[in-house]
Amino acid sequence: MDASKEPQDYRHRSGTQDQETEYSSLINEDINTQKMKDSIIECPSEINEDKTTLEMKECVNIIDHCLLENGGVQGRIEDRKAIGTMEESKESDKPVVEMEEENPAPDGGFGWIIVLGSLLVHLFIGGIERSAGIIYLKFEDKFQKSAAATAWATSLPAGLRLSLGPLCSILCNRFSHRSVVITGGIILCISMIITAVSPSLSFTYFSFGVLGGIGRLLAYSPAVVIVGEYFNKRRGLAVGIATSGVGFGSFLFPTIIETLFNFYGFFGAFLILGAVMLNISVCGCLFRPLWLHIKMMVHDTRGKNIKESDVGPETTALCEDGWDKQSSAKLDQKQVAKQNVVLAPQTKVSKFRKMSSFFSSNNDSKPKNKVLELSLMKDLRFASFCIAILLFTISFQSAFVFIPAYAKSKGISEIEASYIVSVAGFFDGTSRIVSGFLLDLKSVKKYRLYIYNAVLFLVGFVSLVVPQLDTFVELSVLCGVYGLLVGTYICQKSVIIVDILGVKKLVNSFGLLICFQGIGMFLGPPIAGFMKDVNGHYDIGFYFGGASMFLGALVLALANIIHYLRLKKRLST
Repeated sequence: MDASKEPQDYRHRSGTQDQETEYSSLINEDINTQKMKDSIIECPSEINEDKTTLEMKECVNIIDHCLLENGGVQGRIEDRKAIGTMEESKESDKPVVEMEEENPAPDGGFGWIIVLGSLLVHLFIGGIERSAGIIYLKFEDKFQKSAAATAWATSLPAGLRLSLGPLCSILCNRFSHRSVVITGGIILCISMIITAVSPSLSFTYFSFGVLGGIGRLLAYSPAVVIVGEYFNKRRGLAVGIATSGVGFGSFLFPTIIETLFNFYGFFGAFLILGAVMLNISVCGCLFRPLWLHIKMMVHDTRGKNIKESDVGPETTALCEDGWDKQSSAKLDQKQVAKQNVVLAPQTKVSKFRKMSSFFSSNNDSKPKNKVLELSLMKDLRFASFCIAILLFTISFQSAFVFIPAYAKSKGISEIEASYIVSVAGFFDGTSRIVSGFLLDLKSVKKYRLYIYNAVLFLVGFVSLVVPQLDTFVELSVLCGVYGLLVGTYICQKSVIIVDILGVKKLVNSFGLLICFQGIGMFLGPPIAGFMKDVNGHYDIGFYFGGASMFLGALVLALANIIHYLRLKKRLST
């Protein structure tokens, strides 16, 4: 048969659904025999782009596009991948750059929008949480209760946000990060509005403590985890930028909240805070699931590739008719082999093949994880990390709750006390970005866990120094140093988890970690408040906190030493 007439015959073929089935059968049969054909088909390195070659390229592109538009499933994309084995000539094709199947993170692009949304969520949650000391003083003035009893109102939301981390992991696995964060913003808004009309401290435990804790829980954890999923090589920097929102929120919110209470009173201040917290739901709308993002990228790239190809008017009409109008075609690969036709490689799509297959193994649904993996605690370093975070957090939360009250007891005004917290917040936010960049450097990354351990020791030392200071300037300088260290401690938690366990276990391991952190949040402020009630001053609380931080850092250091010795022994055998 004349080779130049074959494409014309192909374009005028049409049939019924039976013909479509026959087409699929032929394709599958020919794919299975492709290796046998490789020994027969000659793939010359240089061929003339005659009419037959160009039209055959058009046919393959059209079939691929129609399958994607009308089939709409990832499995048919994989069929195209099988056909693509014909595309690879021995000398002319460039090597395909594929992403690691373990973590198909974009490492940029839309990932930076995710970072922006996460930064804003951290700004709102971190701002209200770091202002706990200011709010503690307002609760104390309004309800006239003991320090220990009042401290429960501020420790409950922080504790619930963290201790129920595994529950949030379950919800994220069941639904999506986006829907969970949106729900959290709505609940947190309701919490603030109800607190505005709270008649007693007991009711405040429910409105500000329980409801507020659930709202913060649903918004916080997904905002951290989704950044880790979107980034791989620059994960430390991305997480550092995202969590820097806590530092900037700590810088802005204490003074703003103090001003709101001075101008609008208890009722008006909490109403305004409720409206502000609702913006978390807006930020949550930016959290496009990674599996959905990759599917959209594959679809958009395929469509762009079709538009850029020179498709003739007849073949364009065929694609527009689609399979719904029963316009099918049979591409006989045996005839292609006889003509020594080399099909054009789809270089723009190839880099997404591995990314699409990463999720297609789960039947085109988002990847499924176990809802709760307690077996993670069998890892020595991770278990010690959880214990260290628990002991560290007992003092960490107490410091932010009681520094304004401690400053007030030294004769410093409430507005100046809010400035002290703002100073700590500013350096906290700056430290998160800088430390994220520095700890991502290739020469530093392998020592990241040990540097993190050293930071825990330093924060414990700073906590012990607080009772020795009694002026605004001294406390401001010390809180600036405290903020620098705390920023590194907080922003690198999820990164350290990945260093220990790997990115696949990030969601569930992070939920377990913040569960331990939540226990520390529950215990810290009430214990420090009880010590104040017994001794009449806050000094003993800071001494207790510093000792707790040192103990946590020591636990992690011992685990690191044991791991190093085991690794050294394994390498020597």
